[in-house]
Amino acid sequence: MTLTSTPSTGTPLASARLRASWRAPMGLRDILVVRNDDRSGVKTNWWINPDIIPLPPSRRTWGRTEFLGFWSTPHLCISSWTTGSVLVSLGLSTWETVAVLLVGQGLVAYLAICNGWIGGKWHIGFTVAQRLVLGVYGSFLGIIISVVMSIIWYGSQAWLGGLCISVILGSCSASFLEMPNSLPESALMKTRDLISFTLFHILSIPFMFIGPEKIKHPVILSNVLALVVMISLTLWTVKTGEFNDPSGGWDTVSAQTNRWWTWLYGITAVLGSVASGILNHADFTRFARRQGVQTPGTLFGLFVPGTVIPLLGIVTASMNTDAAGQPIWNPVDLLMDRLMRDYTFLTRAACFFCAAGLITSQLAQNVLGNAYAAGMGLAGLFPKYVNIKRGCVIAAILSWACQPWQFYYVSTMYLDIMSDFSVTLMPLTGIMISDYFLVRRQRVQLTHLYTRDKDGSYYFTFGVNWRAILVWLACVAPAIPGMVDNLSIEDRTQVTAAVLYYRGFCIFGFVQSLVLYWGIMRLFPAKNLGEQDEVDVYGTFESEEAIDLGITPFNKEFEAEGERLSLAASDDGDDDMELDELVNGEKEEERNSRGRESDEKDSMEEAEAEGLLKGPRI
Repeated sequence: MTLTSTPSTGTPLASARLRASWRAPMGLRDILVVRNDDRSGVKTNWWINPDIIPLPPSRRTWGRTEFLGFWSTPHLCISSWTTGSVLVSLGLSTWETVAVLLVGQGLVAYLAICNGWIGGKWHIGFTVAQRLVLGVYGSFLGIIISVVMSIIWYGSQAWLGGLCISVILGSCSASFLEMPNSLPESALMKTRDLISFTLFHILSIPFMFIGPEKIKHPVILSNVLALVVMISLTLWTVKTGEFNDPSGGWDTVSAQTNRWWTWLYGITAVLGSVASGILNHADFTRFARRQGVQTPGTLFGLFVPGTVIPLLGIVTASMNTDAAGQPIWNPVDLLMDRLMRDYTFLTRAACFFCAAGLITSQLAQNVLGNAYAAGMGLAGLFPKYVNIKRGCVIAAILSWACQPWQFYYVSTMYLDIMSDFSVTLMPLTGIMISDYFLVRRQRVQLTHLYTRDKDGSYYFTFGVNWRAILVWLACVAPAIPGMVDNLSIEDRTQVTAAVLYYRGFCIFGFVQSLVLYWGIMRLFPAKNLGEQDEVDVYGTFESEEAIDLGITPFNKEFEAEGERLSLAASDDGDDDMELDELVNGEKEEERNSRGRESDEKDSMEEAEAEGLLKGPRI
């Protein structure tokens, strides 16, 4: 019989055991925690998980084709088609619209390539790069801004995708097309559109689980289908329609103080429409097989589809007007108008296939450009419990709150929304480019991005880089009065200096933030500028790539150190380590106890055998 004693609950060992027994039943918590990184051995905690770790070579699958598809996707969709309405509403001619598009897309290409360069070299995304610029805690500001913008855009594109479903179902069923509207007029949508909006959300969910590494073929297919549909739609309307001046029905602003301000406003609208994509471009360039492969696809995708598709929208709108004589800019509205006027088999078939092609583009743009971006941002905010796929679903649910059906109610509302986005995003973009190229000279200490240690290079002051926050506020604040006036102004030809400054803020804000941040970092330099790791802890680089950077290549013997560095950044990580040590200690104690019991048993058996051999003592 073996006797065991239960230690008093006041002892440290008993307290630890009680704590372990309290945490053990939390099966749901274990399920929700994101899995650890298998390659490097780094354990998931509040600062790191496999989706925000520096990507290893095995996950870097994007080449020129993928980046061509990535930057073609936002222009082979409905929102790009309607960009022409935004520029024409300013009073720009067709040739002026082309010029504004080319200048705007050129600036987008320059900013996107620069801001994504850090992802191609160090293989970290926007969410982690924010810790480099704003500090480990200050990064929450930049990430939240990006996530909010991505969610708003997700809702906007989902609404357009839902309208495509309305056309498809309406072409199949006259009863659905003529469904009575049970919603009030103030809702700015119909019951059938609400149903379609919900269906589009459901249709999007499976694509969210594909993952950025494997999205290549669906994106290429959607781009091809969307291009064919848009060209076909233009040819169809040109053949059957009648030309009307598309600018005739608009309250233009051609009488502004200076026509150059109109150009600048148009360029701001082009930049604002993809400002979120510029800001978080590193989230996708980190998937590049090698540095530089992102450049050709980015340039072609921006200049060719980014210019051609809005022009197709202008041509199509000039050949089609609604009952009130206004040009129809939205292709979904055009298809719905055709169904209402001519519900024949050929028209229904044409509308069905056009809407089906447009749905593929909306799915690609919404999942790739918005859901993934929001998912990566949420993974950066809550890495222990959120990965990219979970973040995508969360973003889709939250997108209902922004009421996206109001975005396309009038052209001026869409214009104001796109311009408003640039107020917060472009200064942050300028700070990021200034920090990486001018201040740090493209040198990053990766291990310090995943710790809240006060001695870390990116802890700054209480975890916040006050210099970056100060510059961001100093650049955003002057644009607020103009933004407020621009939203409340009734006569768009009567503008103040504040409104003019706001309308050109995409350029002003970027330049100001870039120069001011460089200057303040020269006056008040942060510690450890220009330093980088000596060892590749996370298995990020190929051997030759690591050697070129002056870094010792990854080796499994560095696994423990990488785990220690990442776990030191988290209270939960420390708790997990303490619990693991307790469990391991208990297992070792149990093994020793079993060994002692086995030794005692062997001794007793030997003594018994010895007694039998000697026989009874007389």
